[in-house]
Parts: sequence; C-alpha cells; structure tokens
Amino acid sequence: MTDTVLVTGATGKTGRRLIPLLMRRGAAVRAASRAPAIAPPGAEPVPFDWAREGTYEAARKGVDAIYVVYGDPGVAGDPADQVGALLDGAADAGVSRVVLLSALGVDQAPPGDAMRRVELAVESSGIPSTILRPGAFMQNFSERHRNRLVESIRERDEIAMPGGDGVVSWVSADDIAAVAAAALTEPGHEGKGYTLVGPEPLTMAQVAAFVSAAAGRPVRYVEIGRAEIRATFVESGMPPDVADSISELYVYALTSGAFGVLNDDVETVTGRPPVNFAEFAAGAAPAWLR
Repeated sequence: MTDTVLVTGATGKTGRRLIPLLMRRGAAVRAASRAPAIAPPGAEPVPFDWAREGTYEAARKGVDAIYVVYGDPGVAGDPADQVGALLDGAADAGVSRVVLLSALGVDQAPPGDAMRRVELAVESSGIPSTILRPGAFMQNFSERHRNRLVESIRERDEIAMPGGDGVVSWVSADDIAAVAAAALTEPGHEGKGYTLVGPEPLTMAQVAAFVSAAAGRPVRYVEIGRAEIRATFVESGMPPDVADSISELYVYALTSGAFGVLNDDVETVTGRPPVNFAEFAAGAAPAWLR
C-alpha cells in the first residue's frame, strides 16, 4: 500500500477525480497545483508550477509515489526536462512509483518528439513506472478546455470541431482516474503502458446526437478545419507557435481514425467496462444548460 501520493495537476480533469479515489484506498494525498487553495477536501495542498523548479522539492519531499501530469509542450518550458528534474533524486528520497499521464500513440512517436521524450524521462528515472495513454477526453465537451466546446454547445447549440467522418473512442476522465488509482496503489502495474479508450468509436455527428438527447434540444455538428481550431487555441491564450503544432495533432487525431481504436485496458485494470458516451452525456447535461 502506498502511503503518500503526490498528485500534480491536482485541479485538472484527472487529478481532481483521482484524489478522492486515492483517499478511499487509504492513501494520504499531496495536491500540487498553481492554485493550492482550491485543492480537493482532505488533501494536503502544496504550491507547484512546472515553470518554477523551486517548487519541486517541497512538493515531492516525503512522498512514496507521484502522479505526473505536465503542460502543453512549449507553453512553460521543456516538459521532458521538467519531469526529469522532478524525478531526479526522487528514488533516493524514497519515491517507489511513478504514474505518467501521456497520450494515445505517443509510444509510437520518434524519440525526439516532445511527448515521447517525457515518457523516456520517466522510463530512465530508475523508479518503477506506469504510463497511461488515453485517447480524447469526453469531458472536453463539458468542462473548461482550450477548444471552448462547452461554450459552443451552451450558447450556440453547436459542436464546432474538425472530424468529418473520422471516428474517436472518447474516454471518460473518471476511467482514467480509476486506472491511475490502481496503478499508484496496487502491485503488478510497474513497467506497463495502458491504452485508455472508451467502448465505442463515434463520428462527431454521433456525438452531437448523444449531446442533443442529453441536453433536450438539437445540437448540431459543424465541421471546421485546422485554421479555425488554431484560432480558437490562440484566443484561449495558447502561444501561436504551440497552437500550430497542437492544432495539427488535433486534426489528425479527430479525422484519421487513429483515435478510434478499441481495447480492454480500462476493464482489465478496474474490473468494469469503460463509461460510454450516452452515460457521460446524461451526467454532463447540466453543463449545457442555458
């Protein structure tokens, strides 16, 4: 049993769901974020900012395991260097387990890819590790995100996204958090990588139909291209050069079918099937109320 877990990104989509799961398993949780005042109840808040290496030592001191969530490459420094710095010396300090939130397909990227370099930094840290590679999050439709989908649905009854006829196996952040909780507190996950996806590949038109049913009004899918989604990213505060690369990856993920894969890793680890989109939409409907 892991005694104390450092959760970076504690106020994010997976972090804030993970913390209560860890506490129910008996772990003490140190919630690390730039806004420690809003840490989930029961967790020990600690200031943490990837762009400020001086915050790393206090955050990791005395912990047994670390959940690593890093920012978009290029926004606040080099994430591989930052993750490497956080983990440097952590094994000697007693850290015995690391779980990294990566992304679907990163293990197939070339070694120089920014996200692959983060995985390699974790794998070379000398600490037993597990890498989570989720696909696209269902909660991008219902919670604050750079694509501003929740606002588009609530204000204009539109899902304005790339996609066309491409399919995506959207995954719930609740399932990602459940897998992370298991990997951080149970034996047998060391050295493994888990592909985390939902149970059904869906087109954007099918997604719009589920959202419409849950919202109780018609919500239509509007296909946009890379230029439009890039502009949305820039408007949300993303640096233009980062928006260039992220928008390219975004369009590829949503249109190519590469994010439409299926597997049973969620069920294998958690013992239950992943949440389907209809279930997610039913619970998310309040976010779309006007």
